[in-house]
Amino acid sequence: MTSRQDKAAGMFANSYNCAQAVFTSFSDISGIDEETSCKITCAFGAGGGRKQYCCGAVSGSLMVISALTGRSKSGSKSDQEDSYSLAREFFSRFELLHKTSECKKLLDGIDFLTAEGQERFKQEGMSTRCTGFITDSIAILEDILNLA
Repeated sequence: MTSRQDKAAGMFANSYNCAQAVFTSFSDISGIDEETSCKITCAFGAGGGRKQYCCGAVSGSLMVISALTGRSKSGSKSDQEDSYSLAREFFSRFELLHKTSECKKLLDGIDFLTAEGQERFKQEGMSTRCTGFITDSIAILEDILNLA
Protein backbone atom coordinates (compact mmCIF):
# COMPACT_ATOMS: atom_id res chain seq x y z
CA MET A 1 0.00 0.00 0.00
CA THR A 2 1.08 3.56 -0.62
CA SER A 3 1.43 6.05 2.20
CA ARG A 4 -1.84 7.74 1.15
CA GLN A 5 -3.64 4.40 1.25
CA ASP A 6 -2.22 3.67 4.71
CA LYS A 7 -3.20 7.10 5.96
CA ALA A 8 -6.75 6.82 4.57
CA ALA A 9 -7.25 3.29 5.92
CA GLY A 10 -6.11 4.50 9.33
CA MET A 11 -8.49 7.45 9.26
CA PHE A 12 -11.40 5.20 8.27
CA ALA A 13 -10.52 2.77 11.06
CA ASN A 14 -10.66 5.72 13.47
CA SER A 15 -14.24 6.75 12.66
CA TYR A 16 -13.66 9.19 9.81
CA ASN A 17 -15.87 8.45 6.84
CA CYS A 18 -14.83 7.20 3.42
CA ALA A 19 -14.95 10.61 1.71
CA GLN A 20 -12.93 12.22 4.50
CA ALA A 21 -10.34 9.45 4.37
CA VAL A 22 -9.77 9.75 0.63
CA PHE A 23 -9.80 13.54 0.32
CA THR A 24 -7.69 14.19 3.41
CA SER A 25 -5.01 11.76 2.24
CA PHE A 26 -4.28 14.24 -0.58
CA SER A 27 -3.97 17.29 1.72
CA ASP A 28 -0.23 17.34 1.11
CA ILE A 29 -0.81 18.41 -2.50
CA SER A 30 -4.35 19.83 -2.56
CA GLY A 31 -3.50 23.03 -0.74
CA ILE A 32 -6.34 22.28 1.71
CA ASP A 33 -5.29 21.48 5.26
CA GLU A 34 -6.49 18.30 6.95
CA GLU A 35 -8.93 20.05 9.31
CA THR A 36 -10.65 21.82 6.42
CA SER A 37 -10.52 18.68 4.28
CA CYS A 38 -12.38 16.73 6.96
CA LYS A 39 -15.03 19.43 7.32
CA ILE A 40 -15.58 19.83 3.57
CA THR A 41 -16.12 16.11 3.03
CA CYS A 42 -18.03 15.21 6.20
CA ALA A 43 -21.52 15.12 4.67
CA PHE A 44 -20.39 12.93 1.76
CA GLY A 45 -19.79 9.80 3.86
CA ALA A 46 -21.94 6.71 3.42
CA GLY A 47 -23.18 7.88 0.06
CA GLY A 48 -24.13 11.34 1.34
CA GLY A 49 -25.50 11.60 4.86
CA ARG A 50 -26.06 7.83 4.95
CA LYS A 51 -28.43 8.04 1.97
CA GLN A 52 -26.10 5.63 0.15
CA TYR A 53 -26.06 7.26 -3.26
CA CYS A 54 -22.58 7.74 -4.73
CA CYS A 55 -19.95 5.90 -2.66
CA GLY A 56 -18.20 8.34 -0.35
CA ALA A 57 -14.78 7.12 -1.49
CA VAL A 58 -15.83 8.02 -5.02
CA SER A 59 -17.15 11.42 -3.93
CA GLY A 60 -13.91 12.11 -2.09
CA SER A 61 -12.01 11.11 -5.21
CA LEU A 62 -13.99 13.50 -7.37
CA MET A 63 -13.17 16.24 -4.90
CA VAL A 64 -9.47 15.38 -5.17
CA ILE A 65 -9.71 15.63 -8.96
CA SER A 66 -11.45 18.99 -8.64
CA ALA A 67 -8.98 20.34 -6.08
CA LEU A 68 -6.01 19.38 -8.23
CA THR A 69 -7.29 19.98 -11.76
CA GLY A 70 -10.61 21.79 -11.56
CA ARG A 71 -11.57 25.09 -13.09
CA SER A 72 -11.03 28.06 -10.84
CA LYS A 73 -13.03 31.25 -11.13
CA SER A 74 -10.31 32.69 -13.36
CA GLY A 75 -9.68 29.36 -15.11
CA SER A 76 -10.54 28.29 -18.61
CA LYS A 77 -13.30 26.08 -19.92
CA SER A 78 -10.60 23.57 -20.93
CA ASP A 79 -9.67 23.18 -17.24
CA GLN A 80 -13.26 22.12 -16.57
CA GLU A 81 -13.22 19.68 -19.47
CA ASP A 82 -9.92 18.19 -18.29
CA SER A 83 -11.40 17.70 -14.83
CA TYR A 84 -14.53 16.09 -16.29
CA SER A 85 -12.38 13.76 -18.38
CA LEU A 86 -10.44 12.63 -15.30
CA ALA A 87 -13.71 12.12 -13.41
CA ARG A 88 -15.02 9.87 -16.19
CA GLU A 89 -11.73 7.94 -16.21
CA PHE A 90 -11.98 7.51 -12.46
CA PHE A 91 -15.57 6.23 -12.68
CA SER A 92 -14.66 3.83 -15.49
CA ARG A 93 -11.83 2.28 -13.51
CA PHE A 94 -13.71 2.12 -10.21
CA GLU A 95 -16.77 0.57 -11.82
CA LEU A 96 -14.62 -1.90 -13.74
CA LEU A 97 -13.32 -3.13 -10.38
CA HIS A 98 -16.57 -2.97 -8.42
CA LYS A 99 -19.38 -3.04 -11.02
CA THR A 100 -21.00 0.10 -9.54
CA SER A 101 -20.20 3.31 -7.71
CA GLU A 102 -23.45 3.31 -5.73
CA CYS A 103 -22.89 2.82 -2.01
CA LYS A 104 -26.01 0.77 -1.35
CA LYS A 105 -25.22 -1.67 -4.18
CA LEU A 106 -21.58 -1.93 -3.13
CA LEU A 107 -22.79 -3.00 0.32
CA ASP A 108 -25.39 -5.55 -0.79
CA GLY A 109 -28.41 -3.39 -0.01
CA ILE A 110 -27.58 -2.55 3.60
CA ASP A 111 -29.65 0.43 4.75
CA PHE A 112 -27.56 2.77 6.90
CA LEU A 113 -30.65 4.71 7.93
CA THR A 114 -31.87 1.82 10.06
CA ALA A 115 -30.44 0.34 13.23
CA GLU A 116 -30.72 -3.08 11.59
CA GLY A 117 -28.69 -1.96 8.60
CA GLN A 118 -25.99 -0.45 10.78
CA GLU A 119 -25.85 -3.62 12.83
CA ARG A 120 -25.63 -5.77 9.69
CA PHE A 121 -22.75 -3.57 8.47
CA LYS A 122 -20.88 -4.36 11.70
CA GLN A 123 -21.86 -8.04 11.89
CA GLU A 124 -20.81 -8.76 8.32
CA GLY A 125 -17.53 -6.87 8.59
CA MET A 126 -18.46 -4.50 5.78
CA SER A 127 -15.95 -1.91 6.98
CA THR A 128 -13.26 -4.11 5.44
CA ARG A 129 -15.04 -3.84 2.11
CA CYS A 130 -15.23 -0.05 2.47
CA THR A 131 -11.52 0.11 3.27
CA GLY A 132 -10.97 -1.65 -0.06
CA PHE A 133 -13.08 0.95 -1.87
CA ILE A 134 -11.01 3.66 -0.23
CA THR A 135 -7.63 2.15 -1.07
CA ASP A 136 -8.72 1.27 -4.61
CA SER A 137 -9.91 4.86 -5.10
CA ILE A 138 -6.55 6.21 -4.01
CA ALA A 139 -4.67 3.81 -6.29
CA ILE A 140 -6.80 4.90 -9.24
CA LEU A 141 -6.29 8.58 -8.39
CA GLU A 142 -2.54 8.20 -8.03
CA ASP A 143 -2.41 6.53 -11.41
CA ILE A 144 -4.66 8.88 -13.41
CA LEU A 145 -3.08 11.96 -11.80
CA ASN A 146 0.41 10.56 -12.48
CA LEU A 147 1.32 10.50 -8.80
CA ALA A 148 2.30 6.82 -8.58
